[in-house]
Amino acid sequence: MRTLRLIAVGLLAGGAACGDLAPEAAGVPVATAVHAGHQQQATVGTAVAVPPSVRVTDAAGRGVRGLSVTFVVISGDGSVRDPATVTDDSGVAQAGGWTLGPAVGTHTLAARFSGLPEVTFVATATAPEGQGSLMPVVASDNQSAGTGSTVPNAPAVVVRNAAGALQSGVTVTFAVTSGGGSLAATSGVSNAQGVATAGAWRLGGAPGRNTVSASAPGYVAASLAATAVDATAPVLDRTVIVSGLEVPWDIAFAPDGAMLFTERPGRVRVVPPGGGAPRTLAQPSDVAAAGQSGMLGLAIDPQFATNRHVYTFQSFRAPTGARDNRVVRWTVDAGWTTLSNRTDIVTGIPWGNGGAHSGGRIRFGTDGHLYVTTGDNRVGPIPQDLQGLGSKVLRVTRDGAGAPGNGTFPRPADPRIFAYGFRNPQGLAVRGNGQVFTCEHGPVHRDEVTLIAAGGNGGWDPMNPGDPTYRGYEGQWPMSDSIKFPAVLRPTWTTGSVSEGMSGCGFVTGTAWRAWDGALVVGLLAGRRVQVLRLSADGRSVLLAARALEFGDRIRAVTQGPDGALYVATDGKSGGDEIWRVAPRP
Repeated sequence: MRTLRLIAVGLLAGGAACGDLAPEAAGVPVATAVHAGHQQQATVGTAVAVPPSVRVTDAAGRGVRGLSVTFVVISGDGSVRDPATVTDDSGVAQAGGWTLGPAVGTHTLAARFSGLPEVTFVATATAPEGQGSLMPVVASDNQSAGTGSTVPNAPAVVVRNAAGALQSGVTVTFAVTSGGGSLAATSGVSNAQGVATAGAWRLGGAPGRNTVSASAPGYVAASLAATAVDATAPVLDRTVIVSGLEVPWDIAFAPDGAMLFTERPGRVRVVPPGGGAPRTLAQPSDVAAAGQSGMLGLAIDPQFATNRHVYTFQSFRAPTGARDNRVVRWTVDAGWTTLSNRTDIVTGIPWGNGGAHSGGRIRFGTDGHLYVTTGDNRVGPIPQDLQGLGSKVLRVTRDGAGAPGNGTFPRPADPRIFAYGFRNPQGLAVRGNGQVFTCEHGPVHRDEVTLIAAGGNGGWDPMNPGDPTYRGYEGQWPMSDSIKFPAVLRPTWTTGSVSEGMSGCGFVTGTAWRAWDGALVVGLLAGRRVQVLRLSADGRSVLLAARALEFGDRIRAVTQGPDGALYVATDGKSGGDEIWRVAPRP
């Protein structure tokens, strides 16, 4: 029997033991953590011995009473008894029980709270004594495809005996169990690597969950899942609206339709309302444009109609030669001729190694606060340093102060930090439901889209303990290191084993986008396209992935305009870069 590992993933709060403070002394809930349920054993189809429970605490570590908690099975097809509950006087909430599903392998359960990071329990279900097991091949499980179409990888399982050894020559029977799809072949014999594969899997004609079972005499069966989605994709028309640009880096729209954009060498420009030739609004002489730094991110204040504030992320060169990255607030006049009243609201964001890895995307959240991504400058200690502003997602007020509710951290942290441990997040997207995603330009082997949370750790730590040497391009250093950081923010989507140069990202909405309505669109530099990702409601999985705008151009920025069209900036054409208007055809 293999030992079951149950890991609770969440923000660990310090403080006094449960129950030693009166409930009325507790304040606003800020942290979540496991309370009970560690180091258990369970076979498939049975309940873990100790029901999972969590504890919610305030900033002082005191339990918070009366907070609603819902326990939800994430994977493994198990079940939860009494999943909805509330925290007691000690801040503890407990599920009635967790029964693992029928398949050997990893099963996950989440405890979810309104406005707080969830806690995820991970369990490994084992086969009963004397029985072998069938385990899904990762690449063939949890796929997606259009309704009535074939998933990329045929269903496949790994066959192991009771001792865990790979078994060849075992005939495995596959069957469609939900969704109404079909298999081109319903059996397969395990090869020398213990893998048995079915025929091509065509999903059913209705959107939703499809499943296939895999079974063999004497082995615990497995279940594989796929999601059928509406495959109707929009037909796109592309128009070049601005050309002759020099590395346009970000695009933002004012309420009156004016389109602002930055150029990395140091300019903020605008196409005025109603169209016309671009005008330069500002070209500060102190912009330190080098490497991946310069005039980068751009955001319009949600209260622009009354304050006319525009924000930029830009590199700064002092008269002494010192450099840093800054967030600057400006005021633009009613005639769209100039930016004035410059106020540097966030300073001291590190700049280094010739302008490498500055991050630089800024967006207002639905909460009215400004989110800012920063990079690691290719300096090893920066990502996990909670006193510095590099490799972070900052969340600040309009004046640059730390916004309330920025989470708790394992060590004293700068109050402007919302999440930490990133490499070079050049993209930032805000969903209509308030979810915020980073689109992170990774090392040679990986880019990531990640749903961020207050106090979360992106898991990037490119150095050996005690050795500040930057190790960011070696394949053994993962972007999201779940071994070193069990509570790591787990990516929603990755580029797999290669970096495609992830840059700007954003959401597109509107029925004209058909199957892409509400999708996240991601610009890729090396990948030379836009990646379309329709996400689940919780933001943790992808329901539909599609490729678009594959014209051989590096894509730097993607922003939906007030007309519903997508505006796209190219990168790297040596003064010939463009901004496109991309609209779905009616």
